[in-house]
Amino acid sequence: MFDVHSHLNFKAFEQDEEEVIRRSFREGLSGIINIGSNFATSQKAINIAQRYKNCWAAVGLHPIHIHSHKQSSNFYSPKYYLLIEKNKKYIKAIGETGLDFYHSKNEDIKYQKEVFLAHLDMAKKFNLPVILHCRGSKDKPKDAYLKILEILKKYKNLPQGEIHCFSADFDIAQEFLNLGFYIGFTGVITFENADKDVLETIKKMPLSKILAETDCPFLTPEPYRGKRNEPHYVRLVVEKISQIKNLSFRNTEKNIDDNAKRLFNLRA
Repeated sequence: MFDVHSHLNFKAFEQDEEEVIRRSFREGLSGIINIGSNFATSQKAINIAQRYKNCWAAVGLHPIHIHSHKQSSNFYSPKYYLLIEKNKKYIKAIGETGLDFYHSKNEDIKYQKEVFLAHLDMAKKFNLPVILHCRGSKDKPKDAYLKILEILKKYKNLPQGEIHCFSADFDIAQEFLNLGFYIGFTGVITFENADKDVLETIKKMPLSKILAETDCPFLTPEPYRGKRNEPHYVRLVVEKISQIKNLSFRNTEKNIDDNAKRLFNLRA
């Protein structure tokens, strides 16, 4: 079992990073991809990958951090390029990137789009999949998804990728599936008040395009909601997906593992 979206490179794990990683593998995890949100956390994700077998990294600039960068050229800058070039054996994806209209001011959204395109270019250059973060505004929760789809449909030679922590409906999911993307789900689907559209999406979409994630230390699944999330809790996400699709846990786990291996070229 893989957690394809973890943040062990964040401060929440500074004091017990090794203990958490060892516990996750003891609990049956096969591998962890730690996702960068800026240069420092991308570097930290690589450092973890260098020290622990079956831990890998993704390099990216999260849209909520773009207000401090202001130009798409910052992701094109030599420091990001060289970071990827020098550490290719540890890096399995570019991201997370995308659009976040929930936290951002209007003047930042323009830069988000430019940086998003820069990530797509980098993913294509290094032949890596891209991990997409997508969060709509409070008034229009689907607007960021629609804008991302608009951008992706216009992009030539689109790289493969995943929509992280999907929170829309099946019609939107189908649009991403038509582009060849995988759809990732987190512990949010285990909540008592889980979005019915998201649960229906899981039920309708092919298992061959589903990925399981924790987004730890955030979005802790039930029954541990309110506590710090950890990579091995991804099992609870897989269990919920198996229940929704009325499949055995083993069958669901194997298929989702195969999806992760295929998209991210994992060998564990």
